[in-house]
Amino acid sequence: MNNKAKIHLAPLARTEQLVVQELPDEVLVYDLTRHKAHCLNRTAAFVWNHCDGQSTPEQISSLMEQEWNLPFSVDAVWFTLNKLSKADLLQEAITLPQAQAGMSRRSAIRRLGVGALLVPVVMTIVSPTAMAGASIPPECTVCIRFGSGTMRADVCPGVCTQTVLGGCFNNDSCPGQGGQFGPTSCQDCFNLHPTASSWRAPA
Repeated sequence: MNNKAKIHLAPLARTEQLVVQELPDEVLVYDLTRHKAHCLNRTAAFVWNHCDGQSTPEQISSLMEQEWNLPFSVDAVWFTLNKLSKADLLQEAITLPQAQAGMSRRSAIRRLGVGALLVPVVMTIVSPTAMAGASIPPECTVCIRFGSGTMRADVCPGVCTQTVLGGCFNNDSCPGQGGQFGPTSCQDCFNLHPTASSWRAPA
């Protein structure tokens, strides 16, 4: 059995160069290498956390059934693995089996047989356009406050100067969404607004 086949049978989550913050209903992941932020809802996070290189999609599906006391098709796991792979959150990219290829979120709701809220979602905050981002360091594209009011160096890097004005959000959820305080620098966002949870560079 080659390595590619093993990856298909037991996917492994990527752990290096990631900053992970667990919230009650979702998980925020910031990719320090690609400078992208990802928001995984509870279902997608469950799958990702069980990509241990040992558990097969079928086994993860069974664990999901135990967690929610609902029937979960293995299609739910493959659908999530596809999204995680595209977000570069797996150690190796995967190729979906033919039966699961081309599944959209709408078709997933029908095929998985679960409520819309339980359909796995992996949302990625994309970088600004090339023109807008030309003068903005990549590490200053999306900044997230981790913990309860505690700032860290990787939350608001020093390269985020006062001249870069972006959106300041107080959502306590997926970065770049929720109530907005208005155009502000990264430092002012977190220093002047105690409830701010994320800052996003101008698009």
